[in-house]
Amino acid sequence: MKTIERRSTCPINYSVEIFGDKWMLLLLRDLMFNGKNSFLEFKASDEKISSAVLTEKLNTLLNEGIVTKITSPKNASKFLYMLTEKGIELVPFMVEFLNWGSRYNPNGGPKTLLEKIEKNKKKAIAELQDNLRSQRHSYTNNPSDAF
Repeated sequence: MKTIERRSTCPINYSVEIFGDKWMLLLLRDLMFNGKNSFLEFKASDEKISSAVLTEKLNTLLNEGIVTKITSPKNASKFLYMLTEKGIELVPFMVEFLNWGSRYNPNGGPKTLLEKIEKNKKKAIAELQDNLRSQRHSYTNNPSDAF
């Protein structure tokens, strides 16, 4: 297990060392908002991450305990990446990032989710977190029901 060598004990530094590049935030976006959880699904994203970079970033998320990797119940040669509770705790941060980006990006963002956030941000965050927990639970505890 490769660990990140920390430059300091500063909490912001800790966060930046994990999430300080675009790929990590885009992987979190895909896990949280786009329902993606396999290597090929991540590769199919519009941003065109390379296989080597994707492998490196997924391994970092695994090593940091933000995602867990399970064997697909439908295909034993396929792995699925699911957010852990530590990863699910990042939902409020990602919602704020999404909200800020949609406000200043002329192309907007996912309208249905943004409308939910605007109407009741706290409820939208709770629903997202509950859905992610349910998804993880269905994959890990009832594999036959997951697909």
